[in-house]
Amino acid sequence: MQQMRRGIQKILILLAVFIVALFTFSKLTNHETKDLTTDLAAPTLPVVYFEDNGHPLNELHGYVEEMSVISMRDTITPLPENGKLSLRIDPYDNKIKEVSFQIRSLNGDRLVQDGNVQVSGDKTAVTGTISVENLLEEQTEYQLILQVTAGEQTSYYYTRIMEAGKSQIDACVDFVEEFHAITMNKERQSELSSYMEPSSAADNTTLQKVTINNSLSQACWGDFVGTEVTTPVVSIKEMNDDYQVILLEYIMSSVGESGNSEYYNVEEYYRVRVGAEKIYLLSFERTMEEIFRGEGDQISKDMIDLGIRSENVSYKTNETGNVICFVQQGELWSYNQIENNLTRVFSFRSQEGMDIRENYQEHDIRILRVDEGGSLDFVVYGYMNCGEHEGQVGVSVCHYDGVTNTVEEMLFVPTTLSYEIVKEQIGKLMYVSDSGVFYLTVSNQVYRIQMDSRKAEVYIDGLKSDMLVNSEDGRYIAWSEDGTTMHVTDLEKGESFDIHANANQLLKPLGFLGSDCIYGLGYRTDIFSTQTQTDTLALSQVLIVDTSDSAHSVMKTYETPGIYVTGIRIQDGSIYLSRVMKNGDIYVDTTEDTIMNRDLQEKDQVNIDTVVSDVKQKEVVLKLLEETSGSTPKTLIPKLIENEEPNTLEIKNLNASSAYYVYAKGKVVLATDDMAAAVQSADANKGVVIGNNLLYVWRLGQSQTQEPLTIE
Repeated sequence: MQQMRRGIQKILILLAVFIVALFTFSKLTNHETKDLTTDLAAPTLPVVYFEDNGHPLNELHGYVEEMSVISMRDTITPLPENGKLSLRIDPYDNKIKEVSFQIRSLNGDRLVQDGNVQVSGDKTAVTGTISVENLLEEQTEYQLILQVTAGEQTSYYYTRIMEAGKSQIDACVDFVEEFHAITMNKERQSELSSYMEPSSAADNTTLQKVTINNSLSQACWGDFVGTEVTTPVVSIKEMNDDYQVILLEYIMSSVGESGNSEYYNVEEYYRVRVGAEKIYLLSFERTMEEIFRGEGDQISKDMIDLGIRSENVSYKTNETGNVICFVQQGELWSYNQIENNLTRVFSFRSQEGMDIRENYQEHDIRILRVDEGGSLDFVVYGYMNCGEHEGQVGVSVCHYDGVTNTVEEMLFVPTTLSYEIVKEQIGKLMYVSDSGVFYLTVSNQVYRIQMDSRKAEVYIDGLKSDMLVNSEDGRYIAWSEDGTTMHVTDLEKGESFDIHANANQLLKPLGFLGSDCIYGLGYRTDIFSTQTQTDTLALSQVLIVDTSDSAHSVMKTYETPGIYVTGIRIQDGSIYLSRVMKNGDIYVDTTEDTIMNRDLQEKDQVNIDTVVSDVKQKEVVLKLLEETSGSTPKTLIPKLIENEEPNTLEIKNLNASSAYYVYAKGKVVLATDDMAAAVQSADANKGVVIGNNLLYVWRLGQSQTQEPLTIE
């Protein structure tokens, strides 16, 4: 009996230990899960404006560290004759402790003036005045750097300043604001008829992009009825005696067919000039992009309706095509057809509203890969609107786990360059291997980064921008240092092979169709330059190589006597060839040709298509090959996994500068070391060429005038 009691006691003790252990494990597991996942933190930094005749001007967003001054060429703020700049800060409930400023030479080397700004106000609005001393040279741009301390955080704000001079910028701003107001007023739209320059080549079937060459009806929104959610903010991008470049940006809403509110980011670009008596409108362009919300009937049986937007959609699918990921207006979405789940994988926007800081469009997203379970790797690069890296510019490599519905940042590479420079500095190549290696092109180098140890090495050095190509998924790359040898590498396996040109020839990598490498061969004597091309190799042959074949056999050779290829583009499984022919000693453009080979074409699981409605006109859709149930999908918002250790990696070359930058319509459209290419791009885009010291290298001269136009 006593022995039985002891046995029972042992069992009870063991049971008690087990229960305590189970309870402890449960608590520990729940505690870790709670601590290691979170939501993206809301934005905290104030926003700065200048005021001109009571209107907000040049909205500035803050940086939490000092940036490279030579990259911060965004807005330019006119300095009034009295030298006093009116400043307005939206603190967003922050207590503004101190505001100071510096005025420096354009490249930042010379300090012209500094001091504190006396401000007044509360947590809803703060105003002040910067008194600029009479030290600025006429027709000379300077850097104005503001430091705003709110709580314990100091943030930096950048704009150029220049005396208004003869630019009559105030009149131009009034002109632009009035032009915009009339486009929103159907009863006054006839007042704009003299401004438009209708062309039969213009597309009057879409509201996504409207220019001065469209019809008056398109300029005034057709049958579309929208309401401005935010007051249009003026941004001055170029200011000189010949012309002014002014942008208007705002959010618009409308009611969709299903009764849901729809939201759009709208940007209007104006290039105007003041004549002797009238103001001339030289260029006008309005772009409109819908903010996808996954509501109403945007997901139907056979398509995802992306609404009014560009047809250039960044998207990827898994191999079976039942998981579709796409990027729209700075957000990454994923639709799982099998689970009927719609996931907003990444966004700076909250669900509650349209905070201008969350909606700031100075970043982009690259989808790297999508697996069969719905997990994906992606990169967010540019200005970080909120969260752990708020106010920084950098490259964030992330992983979304489709099973746990969580997002984890694997690596963050910061930079002190602006987003506009970064998006041109980093090349097309971004790839994450199964072993956790991240490949990234920065300027003329390819970096190989071990994400777990955060160690980076230069994998390829001394590249020319047009001598590196990669497959669409980034796995395969082909490059050449001097045109004599081309290296083809499978970044997943780490295997490479070389292709050599003959002694009297040069080769050039052109691209990939799937995993098949496309390159061209041309004779050393066939290098030419035109007004639109510099040092171009005329290719007498285009070849397609099978990279999966151990013999690397040539699958197809294209050659037409007397005709030369200068470049290619790949679309829908076909290769389109840009070609020239020789007229004496001169190369002249000739017709495009196409390589269509069904054996080379890959079947897309999703196709970009368009649908048409009376009100919204042309809408872009992702057409699904397999129909779904048609029921409303469940919307998911992932949690963020908090990193226990810092995952930041400094790459010095990410802060490197190119020799020349082309600015057009307020954006950087080209970064290059080739001055001739920069000038050609600026001329084609009606922009300017800026050196890496921020001084002008080339600027568009005064354009031909049209009939005098004015708004009474």
